[in-house]
Amino acid sequence: MREALFRAAQHSSWVANEESVAQRQSERTTRQIYERSALPLPKPATQGWTGGSASPGVTLLWPYPRGSSDVIDRANCADLFLRAHPRFRIVTEYGLDRGALAETDPAENIVLFCPFDAVLPRLSITADSLLTVDDRPVHAVASEMIMGYLMRAGLWPKPARGADFAHLPAIDRLRTGLVNGTGLALFKAAQMALFQRRRDSLSGLGVTMPEGRVAWDRAEAVAASEAWFAQGHGVVYRPFASSRGTAVSFLGPRGSQPRRRAVEEVLDAMEATMADTYGRADPYPITLSTFVESRKIDGRVCDLRMFVVADPQASALRAIPGAVGLAQIPFGERDELGTATCLTNLNAPPDAEAVPIPRELPLSDPDVLAVLGIGEKELELLGRVAVLLWSRAVTAERVTTGMALPFAYGSVDFLITETGRIAPIEMNGANVGSHTSVHPLFLDSFGLAMRSALEEALW
Repeated sequence: MREALFRAAQHSSWVANEESVAQRQSERTTRQIYERSALPLPKPATQGWTGGSASPGVTLLWPYPRGSSDVIDRANCADLFLRAHPRFRIVTEYGLDRGALAETDPAENIVLFCPFDAVLPRLSITADSLLTVDDRPVHAVASEMIMGYLMRAGLWPKPARGADFAHLPAIDRLRTGLVNGTGLALFKAAQMALFQRRRDSLSGLGVTMPEGRVAWDRAEAVAASEAWFAQGHGVVYRPFASSRGTAVSFLGPRGSQPRRRAVEEVLDAMEATMADTYGRADPYPITLSTFVESRKIDGRVCDLRMFVVADPQASALRAIPGAVGLAQIPFGERDELGTATCLTNLNAPPDAEAVPIPRELPLSDPDVLAVLGIGEKELELLGRVAVLLWSRAVTAERVTTGMALPFAYGSVDFLITETGRIAPIEMNGANVGSHTSVHPLFLDSFGLAMRSALEEALW
């Protein structure tokens, strides 16, 4: 099993970003945060998706982004699931291309482990809202991001103009189970709304909330940008349902050309990137937020990733420190914001002037904390905030949909502002990678959480 999974990962042409920082994480600090951040997450009395089955013939789709070292994270989690459920057969992209599913007994249990783009042309939705691959019913998907791919391909409706960002009702109509199917990772506007709703409960924790807006078309994007520019804010643009930093853009309030023209160029480039990456140029609805400047390391802006992982034994969520991500080049003038100076995503295309030093640092390392100007107390606070945000999101979605909503793991990315306040800027769900940045003793937490969530979705 393990060989098949990792052959699939290699077939995906993944490339390691850089040497893991896991060995430099503090075991003591990591354990302290893991133990002290626990927040109960009781299982609801309702059942999960109606597509689950206790009988043979279960199909589990485990998609991953092509060309990223994060595929190894998925392979590790899938390997742990298969060790507990050895009756599942693995079908990889190689087998999918050679008709392996068509030759498989309908009663056989299948784990389809392959890139998103490889499986997308084979997907369809039945009249009763069940996802199928080559007409074989899919009972669960190990990533909520599959909805973004379905929506971009026209196989599932996008949220309608004026949608409630507290909840994406389209997801709960799908009969196939989605691990982490809250819609938060799918729609960044939902995250901005969550940050604002939790403003009061986080008010005593030194948290700064970025402002967020939604643009359903180009005219709204231009108008919202100009309003913020007039207030002296820079703007961050995030297209709908993209991942791994795809088409994320930045603009300052002033620059070398008129701001309206600059916004138009950002939107043109965003459409081109979306078309090149996903096959369609429509990035709307776009989430816009105010740019928050972070403290710097070696002159570069940075963000802090705190993982949130379900602990099945305790029915709780816990935090695990991840990595500090750094931009590729030092931060320049605030009016000349750009992806190379502001975007910390390690999967972003390399910049020609990138600084040839590490872009990832261990968050729990005392030396790194000292450079950031925070200590263990502040890091523990980050863990509590991250767990609180995910706990409230999952609980609210369960109440709204009446569904069990199995949760495996996710993350919250934070900035430390120049004044030392905390600013949550992004949440990622089960599609998030970089597990290997955490201390090695906690690495299996992701696989155990995913295995439990899948079991909940399937049976």
